[in-house]
Amino acid sequence: MSDKGYREPARSARGGDRHCPSTFKEYRNYIVILALGLAILTALSCLPYAPQGPFDARDYTRVAGMRLELHPWEALFEPLAAPFLILAGAPDFRIACIAMLIWVFLCAAAWGMFAEFRAQRGRKPFAIVLKGIRMALASSLTLALLIFLFVAARIPGWRLVVEDPNLIVADLHSHTTKSHDGLASLQTNLEWHASCGYNVVALTEHDELFAHEIQVNADSALDRLPGFISGVEAHTGLRAIVLGICNCKAPPFQLKMGLDEWPDRTAWFTGKIHEECGGAVIVVTLKRLRTGDIARLADDGVDGFEIVNSGHPDLPPAVRQELLDECRSRGLVLVASTDWHGWTGMAKTWTVIKAPGASALSPSQRANLTIRKLRGHDSADVIPVVAGYLGEPSPVRAIFSPIAESVRYAQELSASRVISWWIWVGAVFVLWAFLRRIGARPGGILLSALAGATGLGLIFAALSLIRQGTHSATAFQLRIGLVSAAIGAAAVGCSTLCLVGLSMWKRRKGHIEKLGGE
Repeated sequence: MSDKGYREPARSARGGDRHCPSTFKEYRNYIVILALGLAILTALSCLPYAPQGPFDARDYTRVAGMRLELHPWEALFEPLAAPFLILAGAPDFRIACIAMLIWVFLCAAAWGMFAEFRAQRGRKPFAIVLKGIRMALASSLTLALLIFLFVAARIPGWRLVVEDPNLIVADLHSHTTKSHDGLASLQTNLEWHASCGYNVVALTEHDELFAHEIQVNADSALDRLPGFISGVEAHTGLRAIVLGICNCKAPPFQLKMGLDEWPDRTAWFTGKIHEECGGAVIVVTLKRLRTGDIARLADDGVDGFEIVNSGHPDLPPAVRQELLDECRSRGLVLVASTDWHGWTGMAKTWTVIKAPGASALSPSQRANLTIRKLRGHDSADVIPVVAGYLGEPSPVRAIFSPIAESVRYAQELSASRVISWWIWVGAVFVLWAFLRRIGARPGGILLSALAGATGLGLIFAALSLIRQGTHSATAFQLRIGLVSAAIGAAAVGCSTLCLVGLSMWKRRKGHIEKLGGE
């Protein structure tokens, strides 16, 4: 073929095909940005200040003889778990999640419009805005999907390891499918608690005392799991929610009838749990508690309060201070509870009880000893432990939570987790450069692949929920499973369509360039 009529393919202003760079110079800016980001991450992880506990929730001093460990395989997937781990340490997970999604949406929109502006040289404003909106939606929806996967699939998180075998590690507030909003079966609940370092668990179902007693007595497979305590969560006032933790074998009274008929519900409930069940009463400390409520509930005879509840934001400073003062003056215990309903695999709170000789006890004996410690108001032997400082969710911290929580997260990283970041970022960059070199759209391909893989993970998690939900006493678990499966299937479908569309775009682009070359 003669050179007559030959037209060289268009080149970018930087001297090369915009989609097929061939020199290191084309990637220099990207490499510098990524290296700088990883260097900052590494530097923050090396700072002497460590926001990761374990801490005593009463004064946030570090607790000796204990440490937190992540599951060994978690470091392998550190960058994928990072968005969830960043949000999990925020004072209010829900507020931080919304703030992060807004930030990602705005930043992705700005980046998309900037990239399109450079490509179009500003000649097509509508195309520039449309590209920004597309990138913002794709990025924020993928992030939301990834967070939902870690919430629904119960990816394991922190485990508390105690050096003294005579310490009892308890969770005094959790739920199963016996509660109307619970997702985990009895065995799943106990297995999850065992993986997080607990050896005593109270199942405090909503308004149903001794919900699992027959099943536990008949199931010998549960002997290898944490000790079980019967419990109930009951609303006893406008702002009062209490936990009854018992060790008797049969329900001695009608809970709902008594709460409906007795004017002073908390006092009636506490008396029944103490006198007829030999149990203890713990107050669930929600943000709606006000100053004055602590003293009133203490007058009703409760044995202690939750100073931290993983399912709810921290108490306002004034209420928290009153709680500390009242419990100190009356000798009441303070505990740290998960309020676990089956969502997420992240544990952030533990109640550690000093009990000499506990290592020689059976699971049921440790459970009974826990109740005696609570009833005896042995506040010096009961330590509420948290994974890190939470604090009140202030408006400023909520608005800038993606930045504040990301800095905190970086300071918590171990050497293996930092190395995981370097390896993953390097591997993804090499793949991105390869896709860019062959003329593909690497951003769209990688984002679509991530969304598809997350959707598949969500489908597998949903199948487990659906299978368990068919045998559950409530339809809540089944509904969540079906919704999760639908979201996962939609993510897989959309990512497949995007990948097909990008493939067709590349083929069409190559065909046009071939015609232009001829």
